[in-house]
Amino acid sequence: MAPSDKTFTVTIVGGGIGGLALAVGLLRRHVPVQIYEAANAFTEIGLGLSIGPAAHRAMPLIDPQIREIYDSLVTTHADSPGYEEYRQTWFEIVWASGMKEGEVLMELKALPSGQTTLRRANFLDALVGLIPKEIVHFKKRLEHYTEKQDGVELVFDDGSAVQADVVVGCDGIKSRVKESMLSAEESMLTQPRYSGMYCYRAVLDMETMVKAVGDQRARVSSIYIGKGAYAISYPIMRAQKVNTGLYVLDPTWDHDTWVKPVTRERMHQDATNMGRYVRSLVEHMPDASQWALFEHPPISTFCRSRVAIMGDAAHASTPHQGAGAGQAIEDAHVLAELLSDERVETGQDAVAAFKAYDHIRRPRTQKVVSSSREGADFFCLCLDGVEDDEERLKAALQSRFRWLWDLDIPEQAQRAKTTMYSVLESLTDNSRPCNL
Repeated sequence: MAPSDKTFTVTIVGGGIGGLALAVGLLRRHVPVQIYEAANAFTEIGLGLSIGPAAHRAMPLIDPQIREIYDSLVTTHADSPGYEEYRQTWFEIVWASGMKEGEVLMELKALPSGQTTLRRANFLDALVGLIPKEIVHFKKRLEHYTEKQDGVELVFDDGSAVQADVVVGCDGIKSRVKESMLSAEESMLTQPRYSGMYCYRAVLDMETMVKAVGDQRARVSSIYIGKGAYAISYPIMRAQKVNTGLYVLDPTWDHDTWVKPVTRERMHQDATNMGRYVRSLVEHMPDASQWALFEHPPISTFCRSRVAIMGDAAHASTPHQGAGAGQAIEDAHVLAELLSDERVETGQDAVAAFKAYDHIRRPRTQKVVSSSREGADFFCLCLDGVEDDEERLKAALQSRFRWLWDLDIPEQAQRAKTTMYSVLESLTDNSRPCNL
């Protein structure tokens, strides 16, 4: 890495996909980085991962190696012989039950990348290879941080503490960075909340999936829409496996943890009204555990002084918009561009970078959270004004994703820089939240 002209180091708390993408982007731009990770190794919770077109375009702008890694690992519909024509298909939307059970409502395309999927752990493992070992500190679970006159003190649960110039919290939906950053009242009011839906999920062998639902439904990414529930499936691992899930609306969650084991009878009961395709899919799921889906209520700011949060730490979302990981990647691009800018020379200058990041990214990411929550009702055919009306469903499907996918990624970063330059000229009080 070339010498840096920065007088500050960016300390990243948390080493998931978003945190590592940011680290790679900063290192490529010669910004010094240190990473503190709670676990004893980098790990990723979750099964399949799907990245939309906007985040796909952001990857090479962070670092071309990220896009190269992603493209080398992903599965597309073209990995199944005979399905090359579906290369640009995002999902086929399929009626789960009723008179049109099994029929395709519409084919939703995501140009030009189409559906690209992979296992989260595989992507994370590959990103780890881009991170120098000497900048990583494992078994460092943050307890809290304290602002100092010239930086930030991070205190970990092992009793140790480090002094940081600039901090970015990438520590997930239960973020301790966020908890310390917000006021006690706001932190209490914006704890992760149950979204009103839980899911069952599994990775099945392609051969098993073909027997369960037929060749096309197994090999083409599908969303089965139904009353009160919906199901999803998409191929991963070069079409050798299929990631599957059944999502069920339920207003209450009465368990202390976010995962609750139930009987297979209960799981089958949740699929009773879903038609033979989904019932057969559920029949082959080996684990009858319900996974509660939580999300972040909107918060007032993504930064305070020399500390910012990104990814799930800032805007954890349900999966119904297919954009959670993609938003973390977009965050990483904007932050890498801002913090590496030649006008950001000191830790104090980074305050302006964080203000600009918050100004540009918070509205979009919080819209993703609310739109995804609405998506649960949409796919369960109970969204007001749409419900199960075929034409309204088709029109709404197009509008639900176009604003998300069509973002001009370079222009977003440029808007953030323009905002930052304005803040740098006027910044006088770094004790306030970062709203503009």
